[in-house]
Amino acid sequence: MYKVIIYFIKKYIFSNRKEWLRSDSVFMVVGIIVSVATLTIAQAIFEGYETVLKETILGANSHIYVFLSSDGYLNKDNLAELDEFLTAQPEVAAISPIIITQVMASGNGKIKGALLRGINWQQENQPTLYREKVFAGTYDLSDENSTVIGSKLAQALNIKVGDKIKLISPMNSKMTPMGVKPKQQEFTVGGLYESGMYDYDSKYVFVNYATAAEFSAMEDEFSMLEVKLKPEFIEKADYLAYRWQVFLDYQYQISSWIDFNGNLFSLLTLEKWVIFIILSFLILIASFNVVSSVSTSIIEKRQELGILKAFGASHQLLQKIFVGKTLIISVIAVSLGQILGVLIAKFLSWQKFFVLKGDVYFLDKINVQFSVLSWLLILGVSLSIVILASFIPLRKISTLEITDILRGKN
Repeated sequence: MYKVIIYFIKKYIFSNRKEWLRSDSVFMVVGIIVSVATLTIAQAIFEGYETVLKETILGANSHIYVFLSSDGYLNKDNLAELDEFLTAQPEVAAISPIIITQVMASGNGKIKGALLRGINWQQENQPTLYREKVFAGTYDLSDENSTVIGSKLAQALNIKVGDKIKLISPMNSKMTPMGVKPKQQEFTVGGLYESGMYDYDSKYVFVNYATAAEFSAMEDEFSMLEVKLKPEFIEKADYLAYRWQVFLDYQYQISSWIDFNGNLFSLLTLEKWVIFIILSFLILIASFNVVSSVSTSIIEKRQELGILKAFGASHQLLQKIFVGKTLIISVIAVSLGQILGVLIAKFLSWQKFFVLKGDVYFLDKINVQFSVLSWLLILGVSLSIVILASFIPLRKISTLEITDILRGKN
């Protein structure tokens, strides 16, 4: 039976008449290719955006943050206790305290809000990728008047490496005979920092511990402790944060990157699947051409079908022949659609004509990524829709009467 099916499928593909080049077959193939390509592009962009956004957030920030539960800052005794506890945890890769305060950055007559971060830049294994993200100048902060600022902040203030920048802190104002005077200090920009995320690159200003402590009046105090986890435990950060908080008797407030960004990634996942479902309807619409093509093929081959029925061919055998033909065309069309989608998505990631608004989409570049799971999912869903559509006209085969066909009746 299978030899008969294979024989007629080969005849369909390699016959001189080239039936698969008929207009209805061409429209069917083009429709499937365009709809699958559209779905592939959308999935690739969503997956790329989600992956790069996650990598950027985890590169510019630590995985877990430890604060003092009560009002105030961490002191040396707190750090000693936390250091002893955290270094004993097998999930921890690195820890480092940090000083954070809001400031105003001024340069070339322009002023912009910023976030001052006092860090231990000399630490080899840091909770964040500070050193790796400094793309111009140097990450060296040994000079108390040296700073590294975000690339977007430098662009907004029209500042480059070697220029001066003034930081102003209204929160650390002093009362003078002339009134309230904000704390301010001039720095030399030693390097530019670029994480790839607009929100960070437009605000971050890095200085060393001593400078940050003096500028923000936080001698021997720290805003929080940053914790970097080993790669295999990053997705469990929220659970670890809760477990450590309970173990330390709620003396500290411990939060994870999931607490701050979980809703964002949940929304992205939801949007990705909603878009997948909506764009899958394009394939459903394209499958109407499949119904038309198979119906036309059945009508054209009524004589051959009648002869095969006269020789004892069953309805199931004839249906398998048409399903086999449709399956081969569909696999080729879907594969071409996925390849076309990959190429277009790659082009979108390379082109410079259209960029994202960083202040809206966090990232200012289109990123694409292709996973095997998404590839197989698109292939499976597309083929399922097309093959199910092909069964609709195949019901006509069972209604064909041999005598009417051989007599030439419609």
